[in-house]
Amino acid sequence: MAASVLNSACKQNRPLGGPTTEQGVTEHTEKPIYIHASAVALGESGVLIRGASGTGKSSLALALVDAWTIRGGFSSLVSDDRVAYTIVNGRAVLSAHPATAGLVEWRGLGLLSQPHEIKAVLKLIIDLEIGSADSGEPRLPNQSELCCDFNALKSLPRLRLPARETWRSAAAIMAFLHTLSTK
Repeated sequence: MAASVLNSACKQNRPLGGPTTEQGVTEHTEKPIYIHASAVALGESGVLIRGASGTGKSSLALALVDAWTIRGGFSSLVSDDRVAYTIVNGRAVLSAHPATAGLVEWRGLGLLSQPHEIKAVLKLIIDLEIGSADSGEPRLPNQSELCCDFNALKSLPRLRLPARETWRSAAAIMAFLHTLSTK
């Protein structure tokens, strides 16, 4: 069901800024663009985790890597705090900023070394938002919220999840990725 809801939601075309071809698809960016986020590789899926400072991006990234590995799949951190991306052949390729490659920032502990993957192709965007699921938000998302555009790449799957609810969010992301892989 989630896959069919996602498919119908992601057929909308709402371009964002960025260099595009006449067809509206960015083919290639020469230089990496840096954003405040974390990224992981879960199997063949690059997952970009966005959110304000202190929303739990690093914790969620490492929880996803651990949970995916426990289930027997390949997983790795790609980048923490600053993610670089380039557009190659119409796909966003995620990587680490050279200054922070292989490092994770833990509040109160500083920078810790962490194995990391060099690159991953973006397949899912996670937006961590302040506020709880108990704050009166609807239980089921509006279809238009299940996808978003990313630098003129149209209709990428997206989940909006509550900040600082690491394991609950990790479980939702893993279930969502499983649904996508079985469609």
